[in-house]
Amino acid sequence: MAKKSATEQPLLIVVTGLSGAGLSTALRALQDSGFYCIDNLPVELIGQTLDLIESGSYASRGFAFGMDIRDQKFAAQFPAMKEKLAQKIRVDMVFLTADEKMLLARYGTTRRKHPLMPPSGGNLLEAIRREAEMLAPMERVADAAFDTSAWSPQALMGAIEARYHREVQARQLHVTIVSFGFKHGQLRPADLIFDARFLPNPYFDLKLRNLSGLDPQVKNRILEDPLGREFFNRLEDMCCFLLPQYFAEGKHYLRLGIGCTGGYHRSVCLANELSEVLKRKKMANIEIAVEHRDLLTFRP
Repeated sequence: MAKKSATEQPLLIVVTGLSGAGLSTALRALQDSGFYCIDNLPVELIGQTLDLIESGSYASRGFAFGMDIRDQKFAAQFPAMKEKLAQKIRVDMVFLTADEKMLLARYGTTRRKHPLMPPSGGNLLEAIRREAEMLAPMERVADAAFDTSAWSPQALMGAIEARYHREVQARQLHVTIVSFGFKHGQLRPADLIFDARFLPNPYFDLKLRNLSGLDPQVKNRILEDPLGREFFNRLEDMCCFLLPQYFAEGKHYLRLGIGCTGGYHRSVCLANELSEVLKRKKMANIEIAVEHRDLLTFRP
């Protein structure tokens, strides 16, 4: 059997570092990107786990192990094991660190106990320093080291995504624009809701009553009205500003509701037109879909 090229070999990412530096956040970012993640895997099981990976038993874009000082054999045994692993699988090791002041502050806001603190309690700063000393060999053999002292969780997730962007599809923000009628109940769940009931209602025009917001005549009535056009333009501008910000913040899904009284004319027109306009803009990493919750419930 022909030997696989380096780029065809499975990728194993080992994430380690100081407790409180962001290991859980990094693993979540990798899991969201399609990696098969295992946290706190005992060092003795690495070989068996890799045998399963090589057998193709798990379909995945890659594999990530979160390993830390909870397994006290890890720091002593893994540097030598890393060299052996690299002979048959691509291995990339990321070490996370942060300064003592920040680690103390992070532990001050959580109920978690440092893994090197004895059950009876002790000095947290001493535990942090002892862990840093024990993990020093790991930092020396790491392929990348990230100091997260000044980073938010979103910044760390962004750094992880940037490092492995060639291995995975880019993260997407999936936006669903939903039209609905308030008389049928509030839209739930929803991240943003806009109320269009202040606009003139085509329901009171007998020529338009039985037409929906998808009909060109209704669309023209709503969007050619100065108030309707201004509302739509402001809504478009707001979405063009907000959606990239939500993506940068780390969101994966966003549900935007536009409501009117019955969910048949104004909200349908605005939601449909907004989705079409935003799709044409082709904003990076943002996918747009539209739903009309109450369109089929209309009774003139």
